[in-house]
Amino acid sequence: KKSNRNLVKAHTHHTMLRKIAQTSVSRHAQMRNALANGSMRNFAAASTADDAKYQPPLKLFGTAARYASALYTASAKKSALAAVETEIKQIVSLANSDKKFKEFMEDPTMARKKKLAGLDEFCKGGKFSETTSNFIKVVGENGRLSELEKIAECFEELCMASRGEVKCVVTTAEPLDAAMLADVTDALKGHVPANSKVIVSTKVDPRIVGGMTVGIGEKYLDLSLLSKIKKVEHLIANPV
Repeated sequence: KKSNRNLVKAHTHHTMLRKIAQTSVSRHAQMRNALANGSMRNFAAASTADDAKYQPPLKLFGTAARYASALYTASAKKSALAAVETEIKQIVSLANSDKKFKEFMEDPTMARKKKLAGLDEFCKGGKFSETTSNFIKVVGENGRLSELEKIAECFEELCMASRGEVKCVVTTAEPLDAAMLADVTDALKGHVPANSKVIVSTKVDPRIVGGMTVGIGEKYLDLSLLSKIKKVEHLIANPV
């Protein structure tokens, strides 16, 4: 009976999201063998604490996730999660706003020695913490600075999970007003672990036409009008 109630509850929340999406429609009509690299292994050595409290709260997969997990544990051991999270965001933000800095970060032809010297100077000038500085240099030494934004996203997800937060990315064709955002946030609570705090991030993408798409960690809900149009087009193009 309890299982049936949970299924009904989950279905109810999903239905709420679908209704909100429909309302919106009407309203808006490599890592070289990953951690085998010496420098990354050395960084991770400080990140493999025996104490479970230092381990990431989530198991994420992929190259970026491995780097993020190593950074999480190293930061947790020094009680510096919040500081490192802020610093990594600052670096990513700078790379996205400063074309020359981004080119420096992602230039694959630059000699490694020159790039590491530049990173060292950058970290000293920015007065970043030891953990952040060492990590950025390791990522640079491994030739993975072009993946820093993905690493930062994974790291943010781990930090949020440690605080009992779940980030949900809601994309709509037009901006949501306060009332609809509140409805979406409430509906999303049924899709995250109990007692979790839903942190909603909104994006606008006119290409979805109407409705919305929702990203919750690795889960993805496509309630957009565009997906419905594509289904109809497929049926028309492939009659039974």
